[in-house]
Amino acid sequence: MAEAFSALERIWTDLKKPAKSVVFRQGESADFIYFIQSGALRLDYQLEDGRNLVLDFLWPDRFFGIVENEVYAWSAIALVDVHLKRLRRSAVQALTQDYPGVMDLLLKQKTASLMAAKNHIILMSCPTATSKLIGFLLDYSKRPEYFDRTTQVLTLVMSRKDIADYLGMTFETTSRIFKYLETRNYIKKINHRQIQLNTHMLLEA
Repeated sequence: MAEAFSALERIWTDLKKPAKSVVFRQGESADFIYFIQSGALRLDYQLEDGRNLVLDFLWPDRFFGIVENEVYAWSAIALVDVHLKRLRRSAVQALTQDYPGVMDLLLKQKTASLMAAKNHIILMSCPTATSKLIGFLLDYSKRPEYFDRTTQVLTLVMSRKDIADYLGMTFETTSRIFKYLETRNYIKKINHRQIQLNTHMLLEA
């Protein structure tokens, strides 16, 4: 895998995108594959009736934009300033002839995406809206760059609407549950982006 990664390093270019900017849109030609050097993104899927679904949140050391067809099946939006490595799809395909390990590396990344989708389905199967949100917060707290284990402070890089769209709930329901968790001391609001978790209570909820 190290040799394959080194080969990819020789053909990628740097790309920096500011928070809230679009990396690519659903339906656009899938000319590039991306690797996240730093930052965070979300993947959106627009339904025909206009509703938006958040499919996943992406973190550093992940490839994305690996597609089977010629167009992107979803949109990728930066949640914070991101530093990406961009690879032209045709160049990657050509590289696999000399470095077959590149294909194995990308297949491994697709497997990681499938596991993320599986975890999302499991989270969506939680019996109540409250348990869905608690499950999300506990899962998100596994990101060391956004959770301080000493202070138990969690920094939310996504909006509450993003969380609602990810969990398949309305914004109003999500806001109501956040307030419920706060009044019951499961969480403590520090500011509009940071909350302090009572991890022990959340695990027992």
